[in-house]
Amino acid sequence: MSTKKAAGSHADMTAPNQPTDYEALATWAENAEVSPNARLTKASGPEAGMALLEAAMGSSTAVRRAVGKPSLSEKGSSPSRSVRLPADMDAQLVTFAQQAHMKPSEVIRRALSEYLAKSS
Repeated sequence: MSTKKAAGSHADMTAPNQPTDYEALATWAENAEVSPNARLTKASGPEAGMALLEAAMGSSTAVRRAVGKPSLSEKGSSPSRSVRLPADMDAQLVTFAQQAHMKPSEVIRRALSEYLAKSS
């Protein structure tokens, strides 16, 4: 595998039936740029890779913003609720959400907001 290929996306380096070029992978890893808007997922284990992420993104604040779902609250975390729905209601919710180009959770939040506003 050529070093030129390693400079591209990481998908280029995982082609089947090709030997791994560890030097090219190391060069790519050292020079890869992480966008400030990148969405990262957590690695397994407590604090796994945190120092690397902080170095790549510039601060622990930037890492917290990029990892996980953003808060819906002004400050702090957003409380989470779980609700069970009958299968037919869930199917209606999913269909409505798709037609409205929304996520089902957003449909639920809006509907609850309207309901609570009317009940006050």
